[in-house]
Amino acid sequence: MLRNTGVTFRVTADRTAIIGATASPAPDAAVPGAIQLDTLEVSGGRNAISGSGYKGTPDWVYQAPAAVSVISREAIESSPTRNARDLLDNVAGVYANRSEAQNPGISVNIRGLQDQDRIATMIDGARQSFQRSAHGATQRTYVDTAFVRAVDIEKSTTSGVGSAGALGGSVNFRTLLAEDLIAPGKQYGGQVNVTTGTNQFNFDGSTAAAVRLSDRFSVLGGISYKNIGAYDIGKNGTINSAATYAGDVLLFSGQEVRSSILKAEAQATEDVKVTLGWVRNDSRFNTGNYDFVLSNGNLVKATEGVVNNTYTSALDWKPDSELIDLKARFYYNNLRNNRVEQGSVLSTGPSNYVMGTLGGSVENTSSFATGLGGLAFNYGMEAFNDDGKTMLTRGFVAADGTDYSSTLSGGTPSGKRDIVSGFGNAKYTPTDWLTISGGLRYDWYHAVGSAVVYGSPTRDIIGYTPGTPPTCLPSPPFPPGICFPGTAPQPIYGPEYTPRYDTHVDKSGGALLPSVTIAVKPFEWLQPFVKYSKSYRPPTIMESFLNGGHDGNSINEYAPNPALRPERGETYELGANVSSNGILTERDTFRFKAVGFYREIVDYISLGKIRYAQSNTFNYTSYVNLDGITRMKGIEVEANYDARFLYIGGTITRIDTEFADSFTSPSGRSTPINSGQGAAIIFEQPKLRVTLDAGVRLFEERLTLGARVTDVSKTEPALGSLRSGYDMPGYRVYDIYGSYAFDPMTKLRFAVTNLTDVAYAPAVGANFYAAPGRTATVSLNYKF
Repeated sequence: MLRNTGVTFRVTADRTAIIGATASPAPDAAVPGAIQLDTLEVSGGRNAISGSGYKGTPDWVYQAPAAVSVISREAIESSPTRNARDLLDNVAGVYANRSEAQNPGISVNIRGLQDQDRIATMIDGARQSFQRSAHGATQRTYVDTAFVRAVDIEKSTTSGVGSAGALGGSVNFRTLLAEDLIAPGKQYGGQVNVTTGTNQFNFDGSTAAAVRLSDRFSVLGGISYKNIGAYDIGKNGTINSAATYAGDVLLFSGQEVRSSILKAEAQATEDVKVTLGWVRNDSRFNTGNYDFVLSNGNLVKATEGVVNNTYTSALDWKPDSELIDLKARFYYNNLRNNRVEQGSVLSTGPSNYVMGTLGGSVENTSSFATGLGGLAFNYGMEAFNDDGKTMLTRGFVAADGTDYSSTLSGGTPSGKRDIVSGFGNAKYTPTDWLTISGGLRYDWYHAVGSAVVYGSPTRDIIGYTPGTPPTCLPSPPFPPGICFPGTAPQPIYGPEYTPRYDTHVDKSGGALLPSVTIAVKPFEWLQPFVKYSKSYRPPTIMESFLNGGHDGNSINEYAPNPALRPERGETYELGANVSSNGILTERDTFRFKAVGFYREIVDYISLGKIRYAQSNTFNYTSYVNLDGITRMKGIEVEANYDARFLYIGGTITRIDTEFADSFTSPSGRSTPINSGQGAAIIFEQPKLRVTLDAGVRLFEERLTLGARVTDVSKTEPALGSLRSGYDMPGYRVYDIYGSYAFDPMTKLRFAVTNLTDVAYAPAVGANFYAAPGRTATVSLNYKF
């Protein structure tokens, strides 16, 4: 079947056909009566969105010698979520930070690293660089699950597209393609999804459709609407802070989201495919709490709206040549966060945060068949520009006319940052059982912008009050010499004055970053591998230009650190893949991936106190580099056994983190972080998380019934002056779920999460933001 198709293969001694082998038999001469097939289309590989792995993970994950995971389309459809971040909690080594739980934006934590672009987060390859200062997570991505076909997760950096400027990996939310909606042999197709439930899971609905206008051109479109109310927390247990609750309801935990997608795919020639896409997310929500200090117990509320537009374009050129497999991408992402504050001193504060990111990449893969084995080169470059702007609805002008507006916007400052990266990677396969790859990338950055720094307040003496002479009692009748001292002249002060220093920041730098991977395959079902990689993360706009005050109570709290250096990391990984079929039955499958890692980071960036050049008697909060080495080590396991009539799978994450605990200010003074002079909080993952998922399929697999248990150890951040608010006990949560397929096009799904209605705060969050209590949902999925 594969002869003359261009798909290489080799038949082994035991008559197993290895597709993709480096050598194929020569085409046979015409055989009487034989039928020559037309060209076959072979799909799958990294484009696959489901497979035999854990929760439908595609099979290529268990064939890749790397710490990668995929959240499949099957997992997305079978798990109704209040927010896309809920999907991440079942991935080994990965959490979604919930320290700002009222905000539906997603902050991804991989192996203990999060925020400030440490993890490159993308939608269809377009960078999501938005940051906003807060007491919790700072980086946020806004995306709805309605149009996500799969989520690709890399847990360390690579010598390829997607790793520029990142320290610890990447997450890419891939959206639907026409092939996901149009069944083979049809010209159009689509789907409708509707979900509702208890505990304020009011409505989550979407529809998407695609049509092939010709053999070469297709279009796709979709809309979705989600309305989630403020939920009840669990009733079995206690939560720390009453400031974030009204009875059992978590304040402002609802959201209203409208999303849309539009794509066009064109096969311009036999060799060239062009794809244009637009994804829009419009999220409306509130944040706040009962503030017993500023408002005497009144409710402090902020009304927020976020509109995220992601525009992408892609060109794929694959002619009939092993030297060319070209992929070019160009994108623009714009996120606008409008905020209106009520009931606090922030009412005149920042109201509009904008981050625009323009970027692209181009890469090519050239393959060669040599006498010593197969050789492939992947090479190219990627670049992007972050442009952050923070604006006020109303300025902050003092009575004396001084404009202090920048003090209210400097926590999320304006500025620009460019990152450019060139890379190359060689993959050598001398035999079927050995693969060696090595790569080198060079990352370069340039950050430019201005900041306003105010010094310590001073008051000029404009005159003196007259003094008074000593007063003596008359003698007689009093004894002589009884006198009372007079008063000295007293200074008269003019208006209070705070010196202002306009600071220009213009920094750049770069680094060479090697990586190497060795994978062996002693058996067809087993693939051990080792990997080493270096990473480099330049300071973000927030870290480079921090300035202004804190919560409107001060004007001179923050200042940029002119000595701030990029973070650098080294990661060592040892892992193994297992893929086996037909173990106990003819149809069963077993998939297994385990990866142990050790990472060292130097110059980790956190908050600390510095003395500024123009005001050497005043301590400013700034971003600083921690002294010494930050170490992270752990093991991640993902496994699944599927015999069709039953399945069992799960993940294990074990991690230990040791952050450097001091910093050296520009003056040369070493200061411990926990002395009150450092970070408010540095987030750490809990040491252990175990998830077990099992179920059965009945009635010719039309009915699926499953259950899941998740056990998480306590969370204990070691560093930060506010860490008591993020110190949480462990918890165990039970979920049940199921589905029934009325026919191949219609499926009913149901789920009950937090079955035992336990009150708990999710790991890598805050102990005053509890998870939802028991929630039942029902979903209907119809395809046409």
